[in-house]
Amino acid sequence: MTFGYSSVSQKDKTKSRESTLSRQGSTDMFSMLSAKVNPEIAAEVMSAKSSCPPSRKGSVDLGPGGAPEATPQRKRLQLLPRSVPVDSKSESTPASSAAGSDDEGAESTGGPSMSVEEANTRIAEDLKEFFSIRDLNEADVYFTKLPAEHRHLLVNKLVTRAIESKEADAQLVADLLDRAHSKNLVSPASFEEGFNPVAEIIDDIAIDAPKALNLFAIMMKGAHLHEDEERRARLTGKSMDSDKLVSLLSS
Repeated sequence: MTFGYSSVSQKDKTKSRESTLSRQGSTDMFSMLSAKVNPEIAAEVMSAKSSCPPSRKGSVDLGPGGAPEATPQRKRLQLLPRSVPVDSKSESTPASSAAGSDDEGAESTGGPSMSVEEANTRIAEDLKEFFSIRDLNEADVYFTKLPAEHRHLLVNKLVTRAIESKEADAQLVADLLDRAHSKNLVSPASFEEGFNPVAEIIDDIAIDAPKALNLFAIMMKGAHLHEDEERRARLTGKSMDSDKLVSLLSS
């Protein structure tokens, strides 16, 4: 009886062990199949079986007093707008513009810049054309093509050319000077400067051209120089027969 009982118990233990092994095998097989079909399910199963590792915190450096040391932070760069240098030469002020306009003088236009030689060459060509065509409507350009500082040269050449000519030429010049005066193409100072060389030799001219004083007075009226007492006195005073010239200007 004792032998029979032991054999039975041994059989039961063997069956129990086989049953346990079969369950573990089926569980492992299920895990493998689940991993192939759905990896997420397999991961959940495996994580449930394994123990979670304890969480670890990053190491903190402690200072001498036991408190964590503060990590120095890098200062933030501040980008300022880049300044652009101002070119002082390109700047213009209203004061300088106004000063430039005041220097232009009485003449309305300054005209192109040229030398005295170039101005005399142009004047010679213009005079030849003017006394040939005798068109006042086209004669304004003779002044505008010249710089303001050279326009007295044109006045002088016109008066010199007509002073020894006929009265018709003197009247033509007087009409041109009147247009230049009305359009402010020539200043009173430039008119006087143009007449002055002829006034200095008017007596000598009158020897060969007896009507020189009369023609001179006609052209002075055209330039409106007889209206300015000071300029008129300076010009007529250069002649020995100034009284006659004054009387011609007054008539």
